[in-house]
Amino acid sequence: MQLKLLLIITVLLSLTATLVRALPSPLAAPTSLEVLGEGYVSPFDYDFVNTLVAAGDYKALKDMYSQFWNNPTAAEQGVCETSQASPPTNEAYGAVDELNRRDSCCQWNAVQTQCSNLTNRGGASVGFCGAYKACLQCSPFARDRMATIAFYCARQGSDGVYRSGGKWMLDGAGPGARLILYHN
Repeated sequence: MQLKLLLIITVLLSLTATLVRALPSPLAAPTSLEVLGEGYVSPFDYDFVNTLVAAGDYKALKDMYSQFWNNPTAAEQGVCETSQASPPTNEAYGAVDELNRRDSCCQWNAVQTQCSNLTNRGGASVGFCGAYKACLQCSPFARDRMATIAFYCARQGSDGVYRSGGKWMLDGAGPGARLILYHN
């Protein structure tokens, strides 16, 4: 009786192990990553941008970055979502400027929101949402697009504070891929 029970348990464990090996893994093994924006060269002089930020000249910055905003492509476009709850524009730009310290920005969150936080500064954060393992060139590719959101979407609230928020849609990185600028 015990031998028969031991034999049945052994067969069941063997069958279970075979079935588990046959199931596809929910997370694919890492592969080489294609980085969207590789080879991109920024048209902006960030020393000049930093001077305008320090002076609080958001109108001049909006005009400067309107070249991106006014020329959307089928694969890319910006969406302003600025509200009173958005982070102050100077903090938003601070989070954007942090992208300059990174080579590539990848979305490593395989579950739930499928968004990865990239940088924070004060109450502002920059994130990247999209397919698991999608990657972008952080600087200057992602930086230019998020600076466009920070400056083009800047709105002065009733409290006199300029605030910025929004997203940059990047269909080239997969369906629904986007960079987001939000209050953390």
